[in-house]
Amino acid sequence: MLQHIYGTPELTRSILLKTFPFFPTIVNNTSWDAATVYHGLDVQVRKWFSHGLNIVAAYTWSKLMDNGLVGQLGAQLVDPIHFARPGYVGGRAGVTGFGNGYGGLYQDPDHKINHVIGPNDIPHIFNIAGTYELPFGKGKTFLHSNGVLNHVFGGWLLTGNFNAQSGIPLSIGCPGNNVTRRCNLIGNPKFSGSRTRQQEIAQWFNPAAFEPPFGSDQAFWANYDPNDPRAYQFGNASARLAGARSPGFSNLDSSLSKEFHLTEQRYFQFRWEVFNTLNHQNLGIPTTGFRLPPNADGSTDRVHQAGCEFGRITNIATDPRSMEFALKFYW
Repeated sequence: MLQHIYGTPELTRSILLKTFPFFPTIVNNTSWDAATVYHGLDVQVRKWFSHGLNIVAAYTWSKLMDNGLVGQLGAQLVDPIHFARPGYVGGRAGVTGFGNGYGGLYQDPDHKINHVIGPNDIPHIFNIAGTYELPFGKGKTFLHSNGVLNHVFGGWLLTGNFNAQSGIPLSIGCPGNNVTRRCNLIGNPKFSGSRTRQQEIAQWFNPAAFEPPFGSDQAFWANYDPNDPRAYQFGNASARLAGARSPGFSNLDSSLSKEFHLTEQRYFQFRWEVFNTLNHQNLGIPTTGFRLPPNADGSTDRVHQAGCEFGRITNIATDPRSMEFALKFYW
């Protein structure tokens, strides 16, 4: 049987000593191979229904660390709804994907210890939702008659749901050497001081904070030698950087609804729902592949390359404001 599989009766000792010698190739499809540590503080405040108002507010302060081998798991956890949509439009995954490509593999397969910030770590999450019964109609402050005005203006409910979150940690990839695409982190990825929105869109990360794993010698950039020891150095940057996050995220959805009763059990419900009520534009994921523009004379090398867009934001993370009207009959 082994001769039929391997094509020869002369088999090496290493094959014969395998746990499953009849299966020359066993592929491990496990996408998660690690330990995760999560710490969080959750605070909630509730105001029960009084004077037509009901509010629930929640705030979470947390930190997620792991040493995992991950593919796109983080994106699916952060935004499981929009992640599967064509182009990833409308969610935090961003148009260009999620940015785990450079952090999805162990840099050194012989040393898998890589305890870093988790791919779906969001330190601050704030959410407030509420309903307000408008003060019109029977028993209310205004138009409290029991006639036609009550049927038209009474019983309207206004609801809102506001959510704000920190940015997502990203993986920065550099021009690689023979063993890794991890960068060397030599500074703060964040710019200091205040910046305009246009400046943030054009350059979200500080490029001076990174260098390729083979160092900053530009002569080596222009004449890369795979026999040089620098071609086998590991980058010192983590798989994901807590200081290199995507822009924050905020959104408000709202609705206005009313029930028109024919009897106690039979009634129409009308809803006007508005998504992204403020038409707020959330910036998407910046380009995470570290490159530098061509040299002053127009020449390029392993790091200076044409079409450099490192840190540039070219997409948004929310759809424009949209509305829908719904009419439902209950019986």
